[in-house]
This record gives sequence, C-alpha cells and structure tokens, in this order.
Amino acid sequence: MLPLLLSIEGLYSYQEKQVIDFSQLTEAGLFGIFGSVGSGKSSILEAISFVLYGDTERLNKTDKRAYNMMNLKSNQTLIVFEFLNFEQRKFRFVAQWKRRKNFEDTTPIERMAYEWKENDWTPMDSADGAKVTNLSYPNFRRTIIIPQGQFREFLELKGKDRSEMMKEIFHLNKFDLGPKVSSLQQWNNKKLEHLRGALSGFEMISVEALQQKQKEVAETKINLNAAKEAFQELQQQVLQLQEYHDKQVELQGKKTQFGELSLRSAKIKQQEEELNHFVLVSGAFKEPLNSLQELNLQKEALIHRVENLQISKERQSKDIDALELEIQRVQESYLKIPAFRTEVEDFKLLIQLKENREKEKELTKRLAKGTPYVDRVKLTIAENEGQIMARDKQLDTLKAEKMDTVQLIAMEKWYQRKETLVDQHATNQVKLAQLDTEIQQDYLKFAAFGYEEWSWEAKIREELKEFDDQLRQLQVQETHIQVQDRLSHFANSLELGKPCPLCGALDHPAPMVAQHVQEELKRNAELKLALENQIKQWHVRRDELTKISMALINSKSQKERLSIEEKSLLDLEREHREQFIWTAYSQENADAFEAQKEKIQANEKLIADLELKQKDSRVEEQRLRENLQKYEKELELIKSEISALTIVNTQHAAGLQQLKFTDFSNQALAEIIQAKSRLEQQIVSIEQSFSTLNQQINSSKTKLAEVVGQYSAAKEQLSGLNALLKEKQVLIAKLLKEYAFNDITQVHQIIQKPLAVEQLRQDIQQFYIRIEVLDSQIQSLTSYLADKTFSAEQLENSKALFQLKKEELELQFALYGGLEKELTHLTLEYGKKEKLLEEFEAISNRSNNLKVLENLFKGNGFVNYISSIHLNQMCDMANHRFHRLTRNKLSLALNENNEFEVIDYLNNGYRRSVKTLSGGQSFQASLCLALALAENIQSLNKADKNFFFIDEGFGTQDTESMNIVFDTLQYLHQENRVVGIISHVEELKERIPRSITVQNDLELGSKIQRN
Repeated sequence: MLPLLLSIEGLYSYQEKQVIDFSQLTEAGLFGIFGSVGSGKSSILEAISFVLYGDTERLNKTDKRAYNMMNLKSNQTLIVFEFLNFEQRKFRFVAQWKRRKNFEDTTPIERMAYEWKENDWTPMDSADGAKVTNLSYPNFRRTIIIPQGQFREFLELKGKDRSEMMKEIFHLNKFDLGPKVSSLQQWNNKKLEHLRGALSGFEMISVEALQQKQKEVAETKINLNAAKEAFQELQQQVLQLQEYHDKQVELQGKKTQFGELSLRSAKIKQQEEELNHFVLVSGAFKEPLNSLQELNLQKEALIHRVENLQISKERQSKDIDALELEIQRVQESYLKIPAFRTEVEDFKLLIQLKENREKEKELTKRLAKGTPYVDRVKLTIAENEGQIMARDKQLDTLKAEKMDTVQLIAMEKWYQRKETLVDQHATNQVKLAQLDTEIQQDYLKFAAFGYEEWSWEAKIREELKEFDDQLRQLQVQETHIQVQDRLSHFANSLELGKPCPLCGALDHPAPMVAQHVQEELKRNAELKLALENQIKQWHVRRDELTKISMALINSKSQKERLSIEEKSLLDLEREHREQFIWTAYSQENADAFEAQKEKIQANEKLIADLELKQKDSRVEEQRLRENLQKYEKELELIKSEISALTIVNTQHAAGLQQLKFTDFSNQALAEIIQAKSRLEQQIVSIEQSFSTLNQQINSSKTKLAEVVGQYSAAKEQLSGLNALLKEKQVLIAKLLKEYAFNDITQVHQIIQKPLAVEQLRQDIQQFYIRIEVLDSQIQSLTSYLADKTFSAEQLENSKALFQLKKEELELQFALYGGLEKELTHLTLEYGKKEKLLEEFEAISNRSNNLKVLENLFKGNGFVNYISSIHLNQMCDMANHRFHRLTRNKLSLALNENNEFEVIDYLNNGYRRSVKTLSGGQSFQASLCLALALAENIQSLNKADKNFFFIDEGFGTQDTESMNIVFDTLQYLHQENRVVGIISHVEELKERIPRSITVQNDLELGSKIQRN
C-alpha cells in the first residue's frame, strides 16, 4: 500500500480541516511526522486505521466512540484517505459523522469506499479495507501502521499467533489440505466398497475358461475352412454349367432377333428412297417458293398502305379547309387588340390616381400628428440647457477648491517604492535560505553516491576506463576462444587419407584437441553480460550525478546572483530614504498621507461624477437636437411629397384617352384592378387563339405534304414488287420443267409431307448397325459353344448338390459365430475383471497414501511447516540488517515452536528469549523484522513500492546506533521502500529529508505544517 492523501477534520485535537499530501513526502523514501507530546501525531495513524477498518486501539464501540473521537469544538468529523494498493489500483475511503442538537449525541458513523475508474470515483459495494489491502486489522497494525507501544508485538508474539498471522498474510490457507484429504478418504472408501461388489460378479471368469473357449473356436474354424473350400469348388462348377446354359439361350435369342430384322429390310430400303427424293425436291423448290410467298405478302401489305394514304390525304385536306374558316372568324377580334391595349393603359393611370389619392390622405394625417411632437422636443432642449448651465457653475466652484496633488503623487510613489524594496528584500532572504538547503541536499546526494563534488568527474572517468579495459579483455578472450572452437571443428573433420580443409596436407600427426570450449564461451558471455550491466548502471549513475552537479552549479550561481542583488537592494533602500523631503509626514507611517489622499480622491470622485452628468446631458441635448432636425426635415419631405402627388394626379387625369376618371371616382380600387385584369386576360386569350389556329393550319399542311410523299413512294415500291414476282414465277416454271413436274401442286404435295428427316436418317442408320452387330454376336457365340458339351440334367444335379453344401456351410458359420461371440464376451468380461482388479489395487494404494497425508496435514502441521519456512526466510533477511545494527553481537533465530530467540555471540552463541533484549535492542530487532516482512509482502503482491509507519522508538537508541538505523532507513529508498517515522525528538528533523510538523494550537486545535 502507498498513501497519497489524508484529510482530517474534527478528529480528536484536529478542529479544522488539515490535509497531508503523502505523494510529496513518499518521494524521498524516508519522511517524518514531528510534534510535541499530545500534538496529534499518532491520531494520523489512528485516522488511517479507522477509515479503512472502522476500528481503533484507543476506543471500542462501547466507549461512545463517535462522541469521544469528535473534537469538542467541532460539529462534524470527516476523514478522507486516498492510496494505491498492491495492484496499483487507486482507492478513496471516507468516514464521517455529525453532532446532533444534544451535544453528546452524534449521527451513526458512515464509512464509504470508492475506486478510481475511467477518470471518476466509482462507489464500491463494501468499505472493508481488508478486501483491498489483503490484510486484516491486527495484521495491518503489525505490518503497515505500527502504533505507539506496538512495535515489539510481532517480535514477541507466541508461535501459534504468529503462525496465524503468517497464514493470513501469505495466504497459507491453500496449504491447509486436511479437510480435502478427509473428503478424498471418504470418496476412496466408497470406491473400494463399490469395487468389491463389482468383483463378486466375476467369480466364474478365469484364464482356464478363456483358454478352453479359444481351443473350441480354433477347432470349429478348421472345420469351417474345409467346408468353405468344398463349397467354393462346387460353386465354380455350377457357375460354369450355368454359363454354358446362358450362352446357348442367348444364341437362340440373337438368331430370333436377326430373323425379325431381316423381314423389315425391304421396308427400310423404301423409306430410304422416299427420304432421298424428299430432300432433293425440298432443296430445289423450297427457297423459290418461300420467296414467292413472301413477295405476295409484301404486295398485299403495300396495296393496303396505298389505300390508307389515299384516305389520309383526303382527311387532311378537309381539316385545312375547316381551320381556314375558323381563323377568319377570330381575325375580327384580333384586329381590335390595339384599342384594348389603350384601354388597359387608361386603367393603369386610373389605378395610379386612386393610389396617389390614398397616399396623399395618409401624408396629411402624418403632418398633422408630427407638428406638436416637434414643439415638445424644442421645449425639452430648452430645459436641458438650463440644467447644464447650473452644473457648470457647481464644477467651477469645486475646481476652485481643488488642492495641489503633485506633492501627494510624489509621496505615493515614494511609499510604493519603499514597500517594493522591502518585499523584494524579504523574498531574496527566503530564496537564499532555500538555495542553501538545496546546495546542502546536493552535497548529501554526492555523498550518498560515494563521490565528492569537486572530484566526481575524474573518478567516474576512471571507472569508465576500467570498464572499457575489462570489456576489451573479454572481447579478446572471446575471439581467442572462438578461434579455438573453429580449429577444433576442423580437427574433428579430418579424415585419414583426405586433404586438410585448411592447409591441404594429407597427414597431421598431432591434430588439435579442444576441450570445454563451449563452457568457456558461455562463461565469457556471462562475464561480458555482467560487465555490460555494470556499465549500464554506471551510465545511470553518471547521468544522475550530472543532474546533481548541474543543479548544484545552478544553485550556487543563483545564490551568488541573489547576494549581489541583495547588496544592491540595500544601497537602493538607503538612497531612497535620503530622497524623503516631506517633514510633515513619517517615513515609517503612511497614515497621514493616506488620509490626505482619501480626501483628494473623494473631491476628484465628485468632480468626475458631475463631469459625467454634464457629458451625459450634453450627449442627450445633442441627441434631442439631432432628433429635432430629423423630425423637421421629415415634415418638410411630407409637404413636398404631397405637392408632388397633386402634380402627378393632374398629369395622369390628362393622360386618359378612352376612359374618364369621373366615371370611376366612386368605384373601389380593387374593382378597377379586376376590370383591368379581365381586359388583359381577354387580349391574351384572343392572341393565343389566333396563334394556335395558325400553328394548327401550318401543321396540317405539313402533314398533307408528308402523306402525298409517302403515297408516291408506296406506288413506286408496288411496281418494283410486281417485277420481282414475275422473275420468281419464271424461275419456278424452269424448275418444274427440269424435275419433270406437270404443275406446282405436285411439288407442294411432296414438300408438305410431315417427314422428320433427321429422325428417319438416324432410325435407318441404327437399323443397319443393329443387324450388323447381331450377325457378329451370332458368329461369336456359335464359335464359343462349338466344343462345349453339357446337359440340363447335369446342371440340375450340380445345383442340388450345391444347395446341400451351402446349408452345411451356413451351419458351420452359425456354430463358429456362436463360439466366437462367446469367446468375445468371455474376453471382454475377463478384461473388465482385470481393470477392476487394477483399479482396486490403485484405490487400495491410494487409501494407504491418504492415510499418510492425513497424518501429515493433521492439526495444521503442514501449514505450520510452511509458516516456519517463511519465518526462517524472514529471519535470514532481518539478520542482514540486525547484524549491522548490533555490530555482529546478536542474531535472530527461530525455535521449534516458531518463536523468536536471540543468539548472543558475546556469550558463546547461547540462545536466550527476545524478552531479555533492552529497549533499544528490541527496537532494532523489531525494525529489522518489520523491514523483512515488508519485503516479503512486496514480493508476494508484486508491488513496485511498499510502505509502513513507525510510531516512536528512536529515543531508545544511542548516537552511534541511531546513525546505523538511519543509514539503514535511507538505503531503503533504493529498494523502493517507503518508511514514515513519528517522533517528538526535534533533532531528528535535521536528519530526515522531508517531514511535517504537527502543532496543537489552544484555539484552533492541531495544525499541520510542511517543513
């Protein structure tokens, strides 16, 4: 666990909220919490324990814990603790309660826990600290926070209690296998009884019974094989006779088929002749006849088209005549359009006249309304001018009473300069003190690395040179070993009578023998790796020393600069005091100056207020005058616009041509606009009708021309078709004469026969192939049967004998199958019995082993054994430091009861109880054990850092022991250990790099101050 922040409010002596930022303290590895007795140092540890576990050593639940822990001047107690656990997860634990109206009554204590997830504090189900620290409250007090007077507890614990503690901390419950062994024994005994019952059913199964059955199966198999051979021989004979019979039947069938096909031969030949004639006639006449038919169809279609075009031409002519009559009727209205347009323009003038009359009325109203407003603005301007004159007189009076401020400004500058110099002097003093501290810390850092500030660079260069020499030597050795290794390979590859692969010689009387080359290479690599790791550590150390050196040089430079600046500040301050010439005032007390300054500032403020009001009044007057000018100009514009409208109306009335304004004076403007729209629509309708009729007549004439052109083209096409028809008819007549046909009817009768030409050809071809195949098969079968003799009686006798042999074979198979099945069953049962016997033997052996384990794990014996291993390891780790602290006089050891004892080397190494140690020696032993325990916990939890508090105990050490203890604690920082010390001994502050001080104020309670 690593603490990050602790906030305490209203707990014991902490009246107001106090915050400890542990992240700054733990960076040094060793920090302290100091304060006088009773200041509230130990309350910090109690706050951490209480917020995590809800428990405290000082008070229990029956002691009115909430009331007694709350500060008597506070109305609530609030503890907030943030930390990282061993898994580097961040947690916040909170405990709070409040005081009720009755002073001794409080609200119940509320404890809450949160985990930092996704940049937010997420509430947890439980506020039990043991779930996140893996430590119970007693073990937390023994390993993390060790309260006052409890540091020796772990050292003096009884063996059983310490074993229980180790069991919890190191999770030794997994080694408590007694219950599991007992459970396994119960299962094992049940399994043994089950196996005994199962084996009782296999008493008749034995090796002798299995061998007897195998003998019966072997004899039966011999009889079966003999019957099978006789059966196969007879089967071959029957199959051969049956084959002869089948071939003879097949020959008769083939002869019958051949006779049937021979009868169809004449008909097939006739069909072949008809097919050939049909193909010949179709090839000659089909194309000309199809062309003639197509031409006739085209001729009929063209004649029909010519007739339709003639009808269309007559219809288009009638449509054109009707359209010409309609356009003559519309033309009368079309010629009146100019007069209609003039009337539309008159309507527009009438509309303008009407709109102007309305606008003239509106302007007259605005003129009557604006004139009184202008008069009111003029009156307001006169009143404002009177107020401005009165304030001017007041300002003249105030300015006449105004005092000279030049002297006061100079004094103010002097006092400000003095204050600046004093503040700068104080700041420099603080910076100089901080730089002295930093320089001292840098010297300590050099000392911690074992170097001196003036000689570290030369020393570290010597170290690097030494490392380079060692590395170069190792590389030379490695090269030499590799050469030896390669030569040994060549020596091993030498073969008698063959040339050497290196020198080519045929004879090597004393070839090289290399031994342990690989071991030397490995050892050299390990030394080289170790040296490279040392060089890496050297680089890290050099970088760190360089940073420290640069920081030291920078601090010294800043200190020198600040010292020079401080001297200059003193000279400036002396010179500044000599410039003070105002005898009525004091250099040290600026009260009189401040009073005079306040009086002048009040007078200036009044003048400024009056001038601001004057400015506002003048701005308002300017605004009013601008508005007046704007309103007067607007009224003039209205008058001008009324005059202009009167002139325009007169002009519009004179411009009317066909209409008179008097005829429409009583009509509304909307009615006149509607009349104008109707007339405009009438003009548009006439123009559209005239244009549409012209377009229609032009379109009809165009269509008529197209129809006439199409009619002429169709007539020409008809003439061409008649010529083609004549040519085709001549060709057909020539073909009729060539093929000796009387007329075309005979040709049509032949061509129109429904003959499937391809199918007929295939059928004829298949007929000829089939008859040839049958003839070939008849000859083959006749040749095969020529020298074969057999009778049907012989075949029947063979079949009957074969059937008898088959039945005999089936009986042998059934007998053999039954015996083999019995053998298989017997074999399986015997295998089961063997497996049961093996399992019974294994379970019996396991029962004996479980009895041994039962004795081993009885009474937590094995857990105590593992615990003793951990304790011995801890004891060895603790002795590394304890030997140093006691100057090799004492050593820690464990007895057979897992209790600590001391080996006293000054008294012949005799053992004695740890209770005989002095107070200082007990503290040393407890510290070493605490550090060893922390290391074990860190290793167990795989944590980067580990932390624990020590409350008091340093007062028992002498000066030399104190030095050794502090060297040990400071060295822990390199081992990622963090130790917090709580003490009232003030001289310890100087030896601890970072610390805080707790001071108990009588009025404000305990306060925390960072040193």
